[in-house]
Amino acid sequence: MKKIIILTLVVLVTAINSWAQECTTMWPYIYKEFQEGTLYMVGGKQYTHQFNVHVKDSRLHYVEKGIIKETRSEDIVLVKIGSDIYMNVDGRVMKVIGSDERGFVATLILGDFDKLNSSAGAYGGSSNSSATTKLSSVAIGGITIVNHMELRENRDNGQTLPLTYKYYIVTKGKVYAATKRGINSQLTESEAAEFKAFLKNHKIKWNDPQSLMTILDFFNK
Repeated sequence: MKKIIILTLVVLVTAINSWAQECTTMWPYIYKEFQEGTLYMVGGKQYTHQFNVHVKDSRLHYVEKGIIKETRSEDIVLVKIGSDIYMNVDGRVMKVIGSDERGFVATLILGDFDKLNSSAGAYGGSSNSSATTKLSSVAIGGITIVNHMELRENRDNGQTLPLTYKYYIVTKGKVYAATKRGINSQLTESEAAEFKAFLKNHKIKWNDPQSLMTILDFFNK
C-alpha cells in the first residue's frame, strides 16, 4: 500500500469550498456528476467505473447499468476520480490534499445533516455483500436499488446541503485528527512535551493543508 501511495499520490491543492454549491439533499454527493475513475482494491484488483463520494458517511458510490451501488469500504485501497485521489482511512474515503513518502494529509468531507434537521438515516447507505466483485447495492432514502437518472433529474429539487471539512494526518499506519488536541490525545506524556516544543519552532496553520504537512516532520524524526 505504501508503494502505491508513493508512486501514485501527488501534492494536491484544491479549492474544496467550491464543491458545496453542487451538493443538495437530493444529490448528497461531492461531484455534480458521477465521474470516470479507477478503484484500486485490496489484493491488487482494479476497476474502472463512474464514481462519486456520498457525503453521509463518505462512502464511495459508482454506477453500473444505470444503478447506483456502493463499494465495500474494507476492500478499498484508493480511488482516483478525475485528478482527485481518495484514500481509505478507517473505512471512509478521504481526499488527499498533500502527500510524500512519509504519509499524507487528507480531508474528510461530510454533509451537515444535523444542521438541516434531517433524520440521521435519510440519505445513508447500507450494503449487501456481492461475492463476485466485492461491490454491493446501496440503499439511499430507504430504496434498495436507486436509478441513477431518476436521482440525477431530481437533484436540484433538494435544499443546498452544507458540508463540513475535517483534516487528518496519516503516517506510519496511524491516523491523527489534525488539531492540537487531536494529536495530543494520542501521544504519551513525553511525546506531548516534544510536540509542544515542536509547535514553538513551527508556526502551524491548522486550516492550511500545506502547513499541516510540516507535522509529518515530527512523526518521522
